[in-house]
Amino acid sequence: MNKNDAFNEKLKKEDRFYKLMMILVRPFLPIRYNITKKNSEILHADKPYLIIGNHVMAEDPVIINSHSNKLIRYIASDTNYDTFWKKTILNLGGAIPFSKGNTDIKAVKHLLRLTRAGKPIGLYPEGGRCWSGETEGVIYSTAKLIKMFKIPVYKVIIKGGYLKKPRWAQHYRKGKIFMDYEVLFTTNQIKEMSQEEIYQEMKKGIYHNEYQWQRENKIEFNGKNKAEHIERLLYLCPKCRNLDSIYSQGDKFSCKSCGEEWMIDAYGFIKGNYFEDTVMWNNWQKEVLYRDLDLEKIEIITREIKLRKFNNKGEKIIDEEVNIILNPKFIKIKGQNINETLNLKNIKAVSITLLDIFEFYNNIEEKYRIIFNPKSNTSIIFFLETIKHYIRRRKNER
Repeated sequence: MNKNDAFNEKLKKEDRFYKLMMILVRPFLPIRYNITKKNSEILHADKPYLIIGNHVMAEDPVIINSHSNKLIRYIASDTNYDTFWKKTILNLGGAIPFSKGNTDIKAVKHLLRLTRAGKPIGLYPEGGRCWSGETEGVIYSTAKLIKMFKIPVYKVIIKGGYLKKPRWAQHYRKGKIFMDYEVLFTTNQIKEMSQEEIYQEMKKGIYHNEYQWQRENKIEFNGKNKAEHIERLLYLCPKCRNLDSIYSQGDKFSCKSCGEEWMIDAYGFIKGNYFEDTVMWNNWQKEVLYRDLDLEKIEIITREIKLRKFNNKGEKIIDEEVNIILNPKFIKIKGQNINETLNLKNIKAVSITLLDIFEFYNNIEEKYRIIFNPKSNTSIIFFLETIKHYIRRRKNER
């Protein structure tokens, strides 16, 4: 069997699996997630298209696929392929493994091949699920891909999905989700627009602030332990300005340093002093953090934390508890079988996958995977913002 025959056979196998799965999940999803959809018939197009949107829940690609009449093959982080069963399901579902933050030519070639075969494809320009409830950074290279694919681009804005299950949260809430589909770019528009114009329109097109929307709609999202693990996201107390002092329990969270308390209400808003929602709190804490980072005042020292290291062939070579020091110049990792000091100039592709997995690569394509525990380790967002800021500073010194 030649390569083309093997590729076509693989597509047929994936399409058969999709039809079977949709028989099983299509009746279940609207009930489980209480979904109202609008204009979803655009996903029944005969020709290939690219679907993008704001990314709020892990289940987003499955839900969107349930509104289509063909399998939409999505880019998926290679971290999701960490067990045999996950790998099997993702492969059967046509997922395209992609190394987050790294240029992956193989994945791009596969996407192009899919469009030429008449298949719809999907990706998330944010690179991952949003943390605060507001669409943040959009990856610029997505605009380049849109120019390259030369197929219509559709968008879906998910409203209520973040409040249903904030990325930092431990539990789902009961509440409604609204999914609005639209044509973002036609093929003619893509031809006429520059890459920069596509990028700017894409940014505006998929932007969503969940709390602005909720202030207008006031939909209840009831559930248990609504504040649990909010310290994954919030790391700076607005009263005493202490870093990494937030602790959650049940519907409440507090500062371990000054004792200030807050709670999450049935609408997803913060009850207490200073901030009404996580978007406002996160924007403020980043501004304060960046000022301190510019002065190089911050060093992060973790307690024992899980590290897995992979060589440039993807083989796991380290799996143990380590201590990590992050300062303005380097990240130091010390454990029983590892003692490395990495210059921040040589670190790239920094990303968070799932909830508590932090990854980056060194300059020889070795991957480091740090697994955070929100109750015993530093805030994963605090770590992310700090290392990203210090990496930018070190690179600018060249």
